[in-house]
Amino acid sequence: MKTNKYDIIIAGGGLSGLSLAWYLLKGGYKGEVLIVDSTFAPGNTKTWAFWFKGKPPFNEIVYKTWRKTFFSSQGYDSFLYMNEYSYHCIRESDFKEHILTEIKKKPNFHLLEEGILDVSSNKKKAVLITKSSDSYIADYIFQSIFKPPLFKKKDLKYPLIQHFYGIEIKTRDPIFDSGTFTIMDFDESFTEAPAFMYVLPFREDKALLEFTVFSKKTLKKKEYRKKIKAYLFEKFGLQKEDYKIKRREYGEIPMDDRPYIPFYKNKILNIGTVGGLTKPSTGYTFTRVQEYSKKLAQSIIDGKEPVLPTKSKARYRYYDLLLLHVLSSSTEESLNVFKDLFQKHSIDTIFDFLSEETNVIQDFKIMNSVKASPFLKAIVKNIKND
Repeated sequence: MKTNKYDIIIAGGGLSGLSLAWYLLKGGYKGEVLIVDSTFAPGNTKTWAFWFKGKPPFNEIVYKTWRKTFFSSQGYDSFLYMNEYSYHCIRESDFKEHILTEIKKKPNFHLLEEGILDVSSNKKKAVLITKSSDSYIADYIFQSIFKPPLFKKKDLKYPLIQHFYGIEIKTRDPIFDSGTFTIMDFDESFTEAPAFMYVLPFREDKALLEFTVFSKKTLKKKEYRKKIKAYLFEKFGLQKEDYKIKRREYGEIPMDDRPYIPFYKNKILNIGTVGGLTKPSTGYTFTRVQEYSKKLAQSIIDGKEPVLPTKSKARYRYYDLLLLHVLSSSTEESLNVFKDLFQKHSIDTIFDFLSEETNVIQDFKIMNSVKASPFLKAIVKNIKND
């Protein structure tokens, strides 16, 4: 067994861990940093997409940008144009390679490819133990691996998951509109839960298509594949021989009413999804991780106590709770809610609302634009449960 001492340990080399390392590096942090993960090999199984005003984070590795989207639900189809926002995507492989290349140039940043067994702490220090029984000590550990001990799934009112399976394809002929992505094309034949197709066209002959579901349980992989295959034929007239599958994606994102738990233990902070940075009603995480990682890194560089994630305002947490109730209780009402939102508001207004950047008057107009009955049911239900 060996023991090494560092100023900071980052447990987990995914989106949140590498983002924190990036902002520490760019901010000129001089302390010793250890980043631990089972592997740092750049994978190609994730695509992070996000909306943003102005120049986006990691603009130099943005793979594709759109200013126009397509939405469809309950007989309503519309092309929506962004004015203030743009929609971007970054590939996991590009993200990891970009950050790891810079990290390897800094002698005070260290990478350790090792499985993590546990993290623990006392009043003064935090300890990370690897699966090979080696111990690493630091002033703070920032972890995205383990669920907080205080997190109990049974306490969630709405333990929903946004689960999706996708394929990136190369078609024989140019068939996609590369300037328009599909944010939601709801599948009304799938009645078990709200489900939709999500399409990111990278070129006229290349696109990522994902079948996405909001529900408590995931599907068998063949069910997602069947839906994508049917969509390709119905929407684009593509048979199996008309395209080649270049890669696959699968993901499960929590969309639940989990409590705010910034600390795993003393001196150990939760970051990323385990730190509550996933927006419950959308599953979007990338921008929130960037905003927090930048603030957290700056507090560390300034020699202050690590800043904790900002908890969403009470009204936004309540909006999320109501929408989670609707999503978990009625597929038809869920589709109607999305239809009303996209039919009655600009895409910029919707993004402002989902980014929690609206005022109370704007919130009232948005909430008043959707049918009241599902939200009244949600209010009654949550009053009874409180």
